[in-house]
Amino acid sequence: MLDSKESTNKDGLLVYFNLTFDEELNDSGNGFKAVVPRSLIRRVMFACHGHPLSGHAGISKTIHRTKQIYYWPKMSRHIRVYVRSCQHCQQYKPNQSKKRAAPYVPHNMTYPWETICVDLCGPKPNAKGNLKWILVIIDQCTKYVELFPLAVASAKKIVEKINEVSCRFGHPAKIISDNGSQFVSTVYKEFCAKRNITMAHTSTYTPTL
Repeated sequence: MLDSKESTNKDGLLVYFNLTFDEELNDSGNGFKAVVPRSLIRRVMFACHGHPLSGHAGISKTIHRTKQIYYWPKMSRHIRVYVRSCQHCQQYKPNQSKKRAAPYVPHNMTYPWETICVDLCGPKPNAKGNLKWILVIIDQCTKYVELFPLAVASAKKIVEKINEVSCRFGHPAKIISDNGSQFVSTVYKEFCAKRNITMAHTSTYTPTL
């Protein structure tokens, strides 16, 4: 017995009324899709995906293309499995999955001033003495902040201020900064190397490490 949406055309082909677009409600007959017998399902999926003229489209495009002409029960699930198991796609198509950042690893500190964060703010409107930069030094353990106004944001000046803080609290084991030119300069690298300080830089466009 035929389903209420199923019928047989004049050529004896079993068709199923399954709309793909609202426009198929007109009298063109496009809403009727050819019902594919189980024995021909893989051949139809190959024609709509694996054939050279089909171009090995993705899952969504293959489902859309197939539904415009054919119908069979659970066809979306069958097409999804077929496309994902296509050997040609697995061998030649690039991975389309989105890259995700690695899980956040908290900084384990055993004592204050073991790890500090350094950053520059500015340029600001000129203050007295032509000071327009602010060097920010934060202790990661206690969140204690030191601010230093600077006229010139040079690596030499930054090293001087870090050394000034270190003379009061001790040299840190690690300094976290961005990839600013001052923090990748030779002067800054030599300062850290002489004191066995590990340099850590945040990723570009990612202010937190």
